[in-house]
Formats: sequence, C-alpha cells, structure tokens
Amino acid sequence: MSEESDERSKFIKAYTAMVLSRTLDKKIMSAQRQGRVGFYTPTMGQEALQIGASMALESDDLIYGYYRDVPLMLHRGVPMENIINQIMGNSADEAKGRQMPSHYTAKAFHFMSVQSPVATNLPLAAGAAYAMVYQKKKSVVLTTFGDGSTSTPDFHAAMNLAGVFNLPVIFLCENNGWAISLPVEKQTKVEIWTKAEAYGIRGIRVNGNNFVETYNAVLEAVKRAREGKGATLIDAISFRMGPHSTSDDPTKYRSETVEEGSEKDPLVVTENILKGKKYIDDKMIDGIKTKAQKLVDDKFNECEKIKPPEPMTAFTDVYKNMTWMLKEEVEDIL
Repeated sequence: MSEESDERSKFIKAYTAMVLSRTLDKKIMSAQRQGRVGFYTPTMGQEALQIGASMALESDDLIYGYYRDVPLMLHRGVPMENIINQIMGNSADEAKGRQMPSHYTAKAFHFMSVQSPVATNLPLAAGAAYAMVYQKKKSVVLTTFGDGSTSTPDFHAAMNLAGVFNLPVIFLCENNGWAISLPVEKQTKVEIWTKAEAYGIRGIRVNGNNFVETYNAVLEAVKRAREGKGATLIDAISFRMGPHSTSDDPTKYRSETVEEGSEKDPLVVTENILKGKKYIDDKMIDGIKTKAQKLVDDKFNECEKIKPPEPMTAFTDVYKNMTWMLKEEVEDIL
C-alpha cells in the first residue's frame, strides 16, 4: 500500500467515526428528550480532536478519559452497543447499571472507567505511566479532560508527578471554552498550554477542530513519550456545540454558538480537508451518513429491548465470591 493510499484509508476511517459519533449523539439526545434515556453528556463539536488523538495511539496504549469521549471510543473499536447499554444501564452494561450514564468503561480496549469528579482521572493516568516506566514498557497513557479540570488540585498534582518523573503521559485538554457555564477566561489568567512550563514538561496549543493538526501534535507527543522524553500538555481548542449535559440549558449563559453544518463545524472542516485531498466526494459523504444512521437506529432499537439488571446482581456482582455478610443480607431480604 502506498503512503498516499494508507493516508486516504486512515483519514476516511477518521471521518466515518466522526459521522458515526455525531449520529449516535443526536440519537441519544433525542431519546433523552422523549424519556427513553435518563441522562447524557453530548459530544457534538469535539469529534475531530478526539479522533485525531486516537489516530496517533497504538492498541495497547492506556486511556483515562472523561465523560465526553464517545468519538474516541468508537474510533478505537469499542462496539457501539457497549456505549448505548451503559447509557441505558441495562443488563448488558458492563457495570450492570450501577455507574452514572456517560461514565463509560471498556477494559478490553484499554479504556479505564470514567469518574464523576472532574480531573480525578489525571493522577491515575500519571500513576499508570509511572508503572509503565517501572515495568520497562513502551506504552503511553493518554488522559483527557475539559478546561474546567485545570482549575482543580488533581490537575496540578498529576502534572507535577509527570514532570518530576519524566512520565510517558499525554495530557489532552479538550478545551471547549466552558466549564459547564463558566467561561475559560474566568477560570484562568493564562492560556492552559502555558501551564506546562511550571512543571517542566512540554506544552502546545492546537486547533481541535482540525483532526490532522491534532493528530500530528499527539503523534509527536506519543513519539517523545516512547523515547523517554516525558509528558506533553496539549491544549486543543474546540467548541461545545450542545449543552454540557441534558440537564443544562446553554442559552442561559452564552450567546455564541456553532451551528451544525457551518464552516466551524468539525465535520465540515474534515469534509473540506478530505475533499481538498480528493479522498472523498459528496456521494461518498452521503453514503457514509446513510450507513451511520441505519447502524445507529438498528443498534439503539436492539439495546432498548434488553432487560434491566436482575436485582440480585447487587449482591452477586460485587466480589468474585460472595462474603458472609452479603449472604446474610440476601437471606434477610428473601
């Protein structure tokens, strides 16, 4: 396969994952408004930066993500039904419905479980990177977070640990400009990427709406990490096109928006890049979108028919073998 052919295949795969994520995102949002899903954190507007990062990773690299990383998961091969089942909390969900919706896990694909408190994944990522160095592995750790997470103690603790021990971890800030309703300029006086200097690590700023720019930046960061040159903080500028969550109304606190289909929409940016390279045309775009819509509808309908978890899993799915206390509790209930 030629270099150009390889790039074409890689770029079309990236765009296909973006379309699939956007289609799923809209489906879940619609279902939540219909009362079919309880809660969801949409990803619209952050597809390009996540998939650009995913393209730079190997299959055995670890990811400590946050609750808005569906595009990243889909691009790395996590089955769509895993995501839908988690949102629905049904019996096919890996967490048996006991995690908050949008708090995914996919251990088989090296995704660690998402936590609710923001930035708590960052020290864990640094710790995992330390373990990799100790075990003399060449894998790297990618950890993602929003701009609001940089205002927490965990962010600083993780950055300091990564700097002191020269750890192979990439800190990817998905900077969409808002910590729920608080704009980034009210969170910090300096640009986020410049904070890396205080910890002795590399910091860069990229256009998160351009998947090629993000891909190249993360690729360089991964290369440096594998070579033992330490961590990188990447400040990827994007825009949260939807609300923070289905419980949020962004019209109450912001006037600027990026409309779907506009020139600032990362999917449109990607389409223009691929058209410019003559890797794709309007007919292919329509085909990818049609196929994505059918797949999302079919998978969603299948998952919606799955029963909720059996109540007994609250006892049987805690330890490998039930403890005497759990057995007594079951006996009391029965």
